[in-house]
Amino acid sequence: MILQYIKNVYITFSDSGHQHPRVKTGSALAKAGLKKIVLKKVMSSLKRTPTLPPGTKPLDNQVAGHQNTDGKIGCLLHEDGTVLKPVQYPPKGQREVEFYQEVFADQMSDDKVLLQLRDLVPKFHGMVHSPKESDARFMKLENLLLDMKHPCVLDIKMGRKTYDPLASQEKIAMEIAKFPPAKNIGYQISGMQTYSPSTGKAQKFDKYFCKNLNEESIVFQGFGKFFSLDGVLQKEVIKAVIVGLKEILEWFNKQRTFHFYASSILIVFDGDASSPLSFRTSTSSSGLKGSVAENCCNGDTDSIIENDFSNVISSDFVDTMTYSQSEAVNPKVQVRMIDFAHVYHMPEEDENYIFGLKHLIDDLHRLLKS
Repeated sequence: MILQYIKNVYITFSDSGHQHPRVKTGSALAKAGLKKIVLKKVMSSLKRTPTLPPGTKPLDNQVAGHQNTDGKIGCLLHEDGTVLKPVQYPPKGQREVEFYQEVFADQMSDDKVLLQLRDLVPKFHGMVHSPKESDARFMKLENLLLDMKHPCVLDIKMGRKTYDPLASQEKIAMEIAKFPPAKNIGYQISGMQTYSPSTGKAQKFDKYFCKNLNEESIVFQGFGKFFSLDGVLQKEVIKAVIVGLKEILEWFNKQRTFHFYASSILIVFDGDASSPLSFRTSTSSSGLKGSVAENCCNGDTDSIIENDFSNVISSDFVDTMTYSQSEAVNPKVQVRMIDFAHVYHMPEEDENYIFGLKHLIDDLHRLLKS
């Protein structure tokens, strides 16, 4: 029976053309890769699927990170509207748990910079333990998609360096090879989900699509695709995102507590065409102005708008562009920092993250001016 299963999987993957985009079909490398895929599928089929905690189901809108596939548990949607994120194996998982516990400690901190951070990450609602999985723990987090009918989701990994200070030379080389342009722009797209109002369908773009982008195409075919609804660039949404990113940059310019490696920024907006985009002035409880409204966690790679943004006015940094709060703060847009398994206490400026933030804001200005 297992041999027949292997044959069926091999035929399925051969017909579907699943292989690395840079490997030629029929080459020895392609055949070796196909065998590896087949073996992985066979082993996964023999694994016991972990039992989900009561009242939960897989989060359909997760676009990056560990997902609900191959017998693994990814982010889960709880019936109370929160998101459960699985705790990774030590030390990464415990490091992320301790980060959230420090930021959302019960006792009020007198550290204003630390308090401001609470508005820039998903709210933490404690830990959940699975009753049937003794080693399964989950962080209960705010669901940024809670009130969105058709969420568009973008995961951007920040920093020129996505490896932490404890990484081996092998790990460093592997991280650099994943997306070489990150050295120059300081960020990379990990995955995204778009929505088409005309067809009523969502579409996911996985890491293979994202890794084939370069310094130019990441702006106009990457962000251009994400921020468009049926080919129409949503400039109001981009303005709101820039406001959110500038809040994060303002915080980084002040803080001298943490260094973030392999951490991401999650951007979401509602693609529901029947819901008009309304704007409002917003000030967070911690004093940051222009705070984005509160309420977190494969595919076709054909570009649907490849030629829509071919004329770039300028690639210069235009951080001087500003928008009034009534113009740019959109309650249908969320911008949050996520993924904290590689956060370290360091008493100096996190230049690595700041470099990526400035370039990200610059590139969104370029898209906005196109």
